[in-house]
Amino acid sequence: MKNKFYLSTLVFLFLGVHSCYNNPLDIDVSAVELNLEVKSFEKDLFLKAGNLSNDEIEKLAVNYQPFFDDFTNEIINIGDARRGGFNFLINAFRTDPEIRDVYADVQKQFSDFSPYQKELTDAFKHYKHYFPKEEIPTIITYISGFNYAIATGKNYLGIGLDMFLGKDYKPYIQLQLPEYKREIMTKDYLVSSVLLGWISTEYEMQETQPNLLSEMIHQGKIIYLLDALIPKEKASKKVSYTEEQYNWCKQNTKQIWFYLMDNKLLFTKETSQIIKFMGEAPFTQGFPEGSPGRIGHWMGWEIVKAYMETNPEVSLTQLMQETDAQLILNKSNYKP
Repeated sequence: MKNKFYLSTLVFLFLGVHSCYNNPLDIDVSAVELNLEVKSFEKDLFLKAGNLSNDEIEKLAVNYQPFFDDFTNEIINIGDARRGGFNFLINAFRTDPEIRDVYADVQKQFSDFSPYQKELTDAFKHYKHYFPKEEIPTIITYISGFNYAIATGKNYLGIGLDMFLGKDYKPYIQLQLPEYKREIMTKDYLVSSVLLGWISTEYEMQETQPNLLSEMIHQGKIIYLLDALIPKEKASKKVSYTEEQYNWCKQNTKQIWFYLMDNKLLFTKETSQIIKFMGEAPFTQGFPEGSPGRIGHWMGWEIVKAYMETNPEVSLTQLMQETDAQLILNKSNYKP
């Protein structure tokens, strides 16, 4: 599996009231046995105030491979341990006063990680229920220097805790991160964002020149699988929306669909149009006030839900393996 690293929101990228939608994915997984391993890289890296010795750095590298090499090469970009001056560079990172302040803030915000570990354990129990032969990753928390919220690699899922410190966290504002991104850079979105990033690396789009429909269905499948892993979570979080953004989509579903149909956009391969509906943005250009970005993700999820409801014989495994977006649309009988 390729290593992947994500910023505060996923670049690709329900329920507001549970009684509105009876989720068929809300199943009992209490009998599924799983011991999810969670390792706190940031504590081992920052616990000592002064410089780490060469032996201590080597021990850290051994204990956290392959994550350690990915962290130094890709996340904080200082190269690997074979590079000259490496020990100086990693000590410079970990003793930087501003980074130490961030570490202190992370320690306050996530002094007890057990609630998140419990949620992640439950999510991966659901995953193991549907995909019993698949390997469950080790969870590794870290501080990225505001570079990446999520990192995935061979057998691990990394969580950059410094990317979930709250939408009003002062350094985010100083970095001029846009408000629409900061909205989900909170601990409340940690589990859903992390799982969404992980799923996206497990199920990457294979088409080299997809049309808008293919993009929508692919992302809809990703979110549907996320729903299967955290069925009790609010629907808005599964699409990385605020409650207001989610409600806007619910209230305007017909208008969104008719706009796509009337303008014959489902099969467009025009990059600007695909980005308009699938890319990160504070709103969808040309749509009324209150519209969120990534409306194509929302619409893809709606179609996939309709497909699974109309075809109950289709398993989750079969859904994730199905690459024919047109078939899914046709068999969904989708009518908003």
